[in-house]
Amino acid sequence: MSRNVNTMNMQFNNHTLQRYSEVNIFSTDGRIGRRRYFLYSVLLPFGLFWSLASVAGILARLGSVATLASYAILSVAIVATFIVLVSLTIQRCHDFNRSGWFAILAIIPLANVIFALIPGANGLNQFGEVPEPASGFIHVLFYLLIAVLAALFAFVVYQLATNGVLLNTVLDSFF
Repeated sequence: MSRNVNTMNMQFNNHTLQRYSEVNIFSTDGRIGRRRYFLYSVLLPFGLFWSLASVAGILARLGSVATLASYAILSVAIVATFIVLVSLTIQRCHDFNRSGWFAILAIIPLANVIFALIPGANGLNQFGEVPEPASGFIHVLFYLLIAVLAALFAFVVYQLATNGVLLNTVLDSFF
């Protein structure tokens, strides 16, 4: 409900002053746009979790004390991933003028896709200024991610339809 004026970007378009709120992935204040939300909610938790999980996996091979440390790092990875997802989802709820408590619906599988499809409110709302528009780089990454997810989905469907014949053939050739 509060706006932090110090974190506002100002941009001049056609001799008018347009303010955009900055996106802060570790905050529950402000708003985030659809494409940026979808991209961040897939890539950031994936990268954060797997980078920490790989460190935990390496430590697990070093001995019993290191195994305990690897469990601690894995716990931190799970908590950090959860915090990033919750704060992004709360900001997304703010963009379509809903309370952050609406983000509880994200526990439903694939709810993040639905949150990414709901259009944001035009102009200023009770949660802040309009989120900064996605840059060209964000657009390219967004469409690339959609293509990768579509290819992955098609591969899984193909594997289920053929009882994993392709995957078994590839794995048998390596082992």
